Amino acid sequence: MPKDRNSNEPSEEVVAFDVQGERVVGTLRLATGKPQPVILLFPGFGGVRDELQIPSQGKGIFAYIAGSFASLGFSSLRIDFRGSGESDGLFENTTYSSQIADGIAAMEFLRSDPRVDGHRIFLLGWSQGGLVAAAIGGRTNRPSGIALWAAIGEPSVSFPALIGRETYLRGLAEESIATEIVMPWGARLKLRHPFFQEVATHDPFDEIKAYDGPLFVAEGSLDTAIPAGTGRKFVSAHNGDNELRISPMDHAFNTSRGTEALDALVMATANFFALRPAFLKRT
Repeated sequence: MPKDRNSNEPSEEVVAFDVQGERVVGTLRLATGKPQPVILLFPGFGGVRDELQIPSQGKGIFAYIAGSFASLGFSSLRIDFRGSGESDGLFENTTYSSQIADGIAAMEFLRSDPRVDGHRIFLLGWSQGGLVAAAIGGRTNRPSGIALWAAIGEPSVSFPALIGRETYLRGLAEESIATEIVMPWGARLKLRHPFFQEVATHDPFDEIKAYDGPLFVAEGSLDTAIPAGTGRKFVSAHNGDNELRISPMDHAFNTSRGTEALDALVMATANFFALRPAFLKRT
């Protein structure tokens, strides 16, 4: 049951909304006090809304940072894209377009929720979630700010490297049945032809050009999943106020060894959002 909004304790609850007849499930974390600005969190490829577990904390990266942001005065909503986690749909039917639609619907959900400040909605995407955030920013130009954490900027480079070029080409060629992919850690997933088509044609740098709000980009110098220099390409393509933060962290923010790098990244992101004029209001 939701906590009293006058309580001094942050509240967290499972919420849901519909996108094209399917249910999207998320976790809403409310900061204390009056309705606060809210950060919409987008997980990476194959991820669920709590994201990868931090060994030292016993909770997922997104579940952890939701608490951190709440302590800094930001509510948050983390979602399972359709086909993942508790949301409806099959993973094999996921595409960048479907995830972008989920994200835009999540923004509408937040705009209508009186418990958060629907005029101050920020986006934070990790890895493929960053690709989604960049596209939503460019297509709507509505977020009060966007944070791209280790975001995919060149999917036609990063995705074949992740699953193997032979598998990628097979997915591009096969139009009738789903293609099985094997992740580096052994997980087996299936994806259909439309996903591979979008990998081949989607350009996140071109998407971010149409967004003129504040942009925070974080890149890890130890990240082997994203080509070095991706962050610089995002800020170069962006026509607005931006900041690039490069630090010695891997794709998971060194969380296998603790939360020091992640904590610093949360603070840098929150400070960037709070110090921008758009923090006051943006519709």
